[in-house]
Amino acid sequence: MINGIHFKLPFYSYGILVLIAFLAGIWLFRRNALKLKLSPPSLLDLSLITTISGLLGARIAYILLFPEQFNTLRDYLAIHEGGLVFYGALIAVTAALAVYCQIVGYSFRQLSDLVAPSAALGHAIGRLGCLNNHCCYGAPVTFLKIYRLPADPPGLYRHPTQIYESMFLVMLMFLLNHILRKCYVGNSAKSGLIAGFYLASYSFFRFLLEFIRDDERGGFYTALNLSPSQITAIILLLCSTAFMAYAVRYPIANRGKTDEQS
Repeated sequence: MINGIHFKLPFYSYGILVLIAFLAGIWLFRRNALKLKLSPPSLLDLSLITTISGLLGARIAYILLFPEQFNTLRDYLAIHEGGLVFYGALIAVTAALAVYCQIVGYSFRQLSDLVAPSAALGHAIGRLGCLNNHCCYGAPVTFLKIYRLPADPPGLYRHPTQIYESMFLVMLMFLLNHILRKCYVGNSAKSGLIAGFYLASYSFFRFLLEFIRDDERGGFYTALNLSPSQITAIILLLCSTAFMAYAVRYPIANRGKTDEQS
């Protein structure tokens, strides 16, 4: 109510938590850059690129997995109601930042390292939105009676997989911060190691977590009954391992330049 006038505006906790996640990620990114005395590209540019590419990638991935849920234009635009796939956002943001770094002449590996802890923190907060939105839920469980869906029959409880993932990501964020400060001491930095470790750790955890997820996984299942997310996790785990090996083999001596110039 403002000046006696009531405004019946909708309240979307999912969207609010996504916004908080984004702001928290930006804060941590800036804090790490200042502590390490790095000069990343424009924060405004990075914010716009990650926001736009992340939302588009996450939404497109969800549409591809669940095409039957989209019949009208409103269905495609209603991201405030959920319907975002993290892997879609991850791939889209990575591609967008790689192109941006090439344009401005900045090291993609170094920028990826700075982004990794922020991504873990933002993702951890975003999963709380999933918890509130009753998506990404777990399978029924008998020994842990703390979470259930509103439509579940009395006595049925589920794995709070959203909480599991959020807790893991918070711990990963602290670990990434620690490794980041160790790797960027001195003039020679193993740029890309932090980003690779983040991607490998999350992919491995997500692969295991999928076994106790019970929401609609979308798309297809392989002969081994692996979900699309598990297939993606395997691919990203292999890619991140190669990325870390490259980072160790070819450290960047002059931080801030493009990988090709270093």
